Formats: sequence, structure tokens, C-alpha cells
Amino acid sequence: MGYESALQRVSELRALAGEPIGTSSAAGAASPTGAFQAQLAAQQQSLLGGDSAASGGSADPMSQFGLPVLSVADQYRMMGLPVPTAGMPLGLGTGAGSRMVALAQREIGVGETSGNNDSPRIREYRSATAGAQDTPGPWCAYFVSWLAKEAGAPIGAGGNGTGYVPTLEAWGRQQGRFADFDSYRPAPGDIVIFDWAGDGVADHTGIVERVDPDGTVHTIEGNASDVVKRREYPASTNDIRGYVRM
Repeated sequence: MGYESALQRVSELRALAGEPIGTSSAAGAASPTGAFQAQLAAQQQSLLGGDSAASGGSADPMSQFGLPVLSVADQYRMMGLPVPTAGMPLGLGTGAGSRMVALAQREIGVGETSGNNDSPRIREYRSATAGAQDTPGPWCAYFVSWLAKEAGAPIGAGGNGTGYVPTLEAWGRQQGRFADFDSYRPAPGDIVIFDWAGDGVADHTGIVERVDPDGTVHTIEGNASDVVKRREYPASTNDIRGYVRM
């Protein structure tokens, strides 16, 4: 049974059971939708706990409704989201941070046309920051602002984005969402703030793609050697100032 057919089957069963569409059933896993949620939660716990063999078959709560038993990886792929791996915090499957990661992964390789901080795609990144679309400049913060807006969680004062990294950090602090590097383990999609010079002034930004068990931070950054690219930083790095939680 395909995904669309499965959704249709869920709707039919909910209607037969008298469960209102668009609301949660108090019966929990006794309803098809509750069973689907129970399956996903169980598979997340299994996968993220390091056990890649999620249980299925007749023991799966979906089987009692004749619905397909989908792997957690398939469920994430169907939603266009990155598949979680061991070491990722739980609950990242539907949040803004996870959507930002999925968006950023599709932009890897996008760059400037002639080293001038500009290209048609970079102009689109700037469009997420009020008044910046026609003013080319260093674009790492424009890229992050675009990701956040596209993910449905716009950043900056009034949700208007920002092209200036110190302003991004100040906004994060004002919102109570900034965390120092040495006091917080970031989640995928969190905004990373860099201080290359070590002078206490933020000067570059990107987002966290994932964090390894050893603390290595993997990022996706705009305006990294004039393109969107992946980078990684050891747990001992002095380059990261902190994070804005998403």
C-alpha cells in the first residue's frame, strides 16, 4: 500500500470510528492515527537509541488496522526531512530546525557568480531580510534568515531577518534563545554563531546539521568560500561563540 493510499485508509477508518478529522483521539493508540504516532515514537526511540532494527510485523500497532508498517527513515523521507541518526536528540522530525536542515541540504553548492556576494539565488536569500534584496553584501546571515523564513520560523526583529551577525546574536539573546558554546549541545537546525578572531564579536553564521557523539559539530554555511557548503568543527574548537536555539 502506497503512502497516499495509507492516508486515505486512515481517513476512512477514522470516519468509521467517528473520530473527527483534524483532532486527536482520546483513545490514543486504539485509533489508526494514534497507532501511527505510537509506531513512529517507538521507532524513533529504537533508532536514536542505537538499535537500527525497529520492531514490526504483527507486534506493530499499525497491523491491527491493515495499514503499512513504515520504517522511521521512510516516514522522514516522505516528509522531505533528514533521516535522524544515532546521537540526534529526540523530537526533531517535525520542528523548524529539522526543516531548516532539509532546506539547507538542497542548497549546498549554490554560490556567487563572480565573487561579488551576488547571484540570482543569493538575491532570493536576501529577500527574506526586509530591505536587503537589492543590496548585495556578505550573505551568511541572509542565508540563515532565508532558511528560517522558509521553515516557517522567521528570525530577527518582527521576523524581518537580518544580514548582520552581531544583530542576529543580539536578537537571540533578547529572545532568551542564545546559548554559549561550552554550555549547550546544539540540535540540528540551531543557528551557530562564529567568532573567528576571538575578539568577542560575532562575524559569521550558519546552521547545525548534526553533532557526533564525540562532540564534533557539522554545519551548513552560506558564504563559506563564496558558496553554501558543509564544514565541521571539533569539540575543542575556539571558533564557535554560541548558538541560537531553533
